[in-house]
Amino acid sequence: MQRPTLLIVLIVIFTFPLWIGLGAGLIGMIAGLFAGLVGLIIGLIGAIIGIFAALFDALFGWDLSDHHYTLGSTYMNGYVWFALLLVIAFIITRKNKNRA
Repeated sequence: MQRPTLLIVLIVIFTFPLWIGLGAGLIGMIAGLFAGLVGLIIGLIGAIIGIFAALFDALFGWDLSDHHYTLGSTYMNGYVWFALLLVIAFIITRKNKNRA
């Protein structure tokens, strides 16, 4: 009866560092997966905000940076495009009224 108990105690003593290492590795893996999931969600939120910011910048010319290093830029914001669209629509409807 003494031998199996001694054998079990020796196995526990010699494998205890292995248990600690496996447990720490498992905790680290779970924490890493959780952090990756949080990073994925924050990245998707940032991408959605970036898309909306790009749309507002393209439509209204809202640029939050002051780094305009371009010379002779032909950038037109949404107000100019909308005005051109109205002029083109007016010309097209005027031509259609003249034909009728």
